[in-house]
Parts: sequence; structure tokens; C-alpha cells
Amino acid sequence: MLNYRQGLLVRVFLTGLIGLVSFVGDKGLQNGKSEIVRAISDNLTHATVGGITWTLVLVLSKKSVVDNLGSIVVCFFMSSLIDIDHFITAGSFDINDATHLNHRPFLHCTTIPITLWIIMSLTSKIANIPVLITYAWMILASFISHHVRDGNRRGLWFWPFGSTQPIPYYFYLTICMLLPYFIQWIMEWQLTKETEGLSFVNIV
Repeated sequence: MLNYRQGLLVRVFLTGLIGLVSFVGDKGLQNGKSEIVRAISDNLTHATVGGITWTLVLVLSKKSVVDNLGSIVVCFFMSSLIDIDHFITAGSFDINDATHLNHRPFLHCTTIPITLWIIMSLTSKIANIPVLITYAWMILASFISHHVRDGNRRGLWFWPFGSTQPIPYYFYLTICMLLPYFIQWIMEWQLTKETEGLSFVNIV
């Protein structure tokens, strides 16, 4: 069990790491020498930021990272697999086709994870399946961290209402670093109000 000083250092480290990974990944996206290198750099950055985001949520919630390692891995891959919709929309496995679409693919619509979060939270409460809340937050953390990074270039897409303006660069980095704190704060409130005693699901 970490003491207060150790816990603070871990939180500061993980918060800074989200910003650093995002920044380095953005440089890779800008300076990659080929389309495939840029795509891999961007996707790996999405995955890493998603995994670190959920790790920080666990730390803030005073949950064991080791016991919940499976959920971190799930968020890592979920944040990465969102980009599969580029290939689905393009109807091609060619990287150039997938990265030169004339519209954003469906999994990049921020309405989707928000709707899933609402449905899963309500189902959890109505059907008394508390573990669904944890899954709902994992989905939200993975998708929103991915969408905010993309939002720096194209804004956030809230179908059917439209898209926001592109998020200014340093504001986007700030949102990415603060996202785990916001998620943990709302999640704690939700669990306190609706599901006393709920613990994180351990995925093995």
C-alpha cells in the first residue's frame, strides 16, 4: 500500500506521462517518413494513452494496479482498435485508403461511447449488474482519450449535432491529463450513490 507521498509521486508521474506520450506521439505523426510509420505511431500513442489513463483512474481510486492489470490491457487494446473503423469504412486494407477518407469513420463519433455509457449504467442499476458500470467507464476512458487526441486536428464529432472546432493543442494535452481525474471523480460519485461496495472487475 502506497503512503501519501508515494501515491502523490505516482499520480504526478502518470499525469505527466500522459502528456509526454501524447506529445511524442504527435511528433511521430507529424514527422513520420511514410504513411504506415505515421499510422503506427499514432495508433500506438492512442493505445498507450488509453492504458495509462485507466491506470491513473485505478491509482486515484486506490485500487491495486496489479490486481486490475487485465483491465489496463483491455483499455490499451480498446483505444487502439477504435481505428479499425478506418479500414471498415474504406472497405480496404490499404493504409492510404484508410487514412484518406472523405468523412470520419463511425467509431470516431463521440456520441457512441457516451450512449453506451448511459445504457450500461442504466442496465447495471435496473438489472442489478454492478460490474457493468466498471465496463462502461473503461469504454468511456478508452474512447474519449482517443477522440480528444484526434480532436486536436478535427474537433469532437457529436452526431447528430455536428462537430466542435479543433481543440487547441495545449488545451487538448491538458484535457488528456485531466481526463482520469474527471472520470474517477464522477465514477466515485456514481458508485457512492447507486452501487455501494462495488469494486473494479478483475480481468484475467
